Amino acid sequence: MNRDDAWKLLNEHLRMENLVKHCLATEAIMRALAERLGKDKETWGLAGLLHDLDFERTQNEPAKHTLETAAVLEKHGI
Repeated sequence: MNRDDAWKLLNEHLRMENLVKHCLATEAIMRALAERLGKDKETWGLAGLLHDLDFERTQNEPAKHTLETAAVLEKHGI
C-alpha cells in the first residue's frame, strides 16, 4: 500500500478531525524514528498513519481496537 492509498483509507474510516491530526502526527513521529533507527520510513510512516483506523468504531470496546484495523488491512492485501 502506498501513502496515497493509506490516506484514502484513513479518510474512509475516520471523521473526527482531531483523530486524523493525531494519525498524521504519529506518522511523522514514526517516520523520524525509522530514520533514526535505520529502518524503512515508508513502512513505519504507514503504520503510524493507520494505527487508529478503527478507533471511532471501537472506542467503546477497547478489546476490539486494532482488530478491526487488521481485518480492513487484510482485505487490502496487507
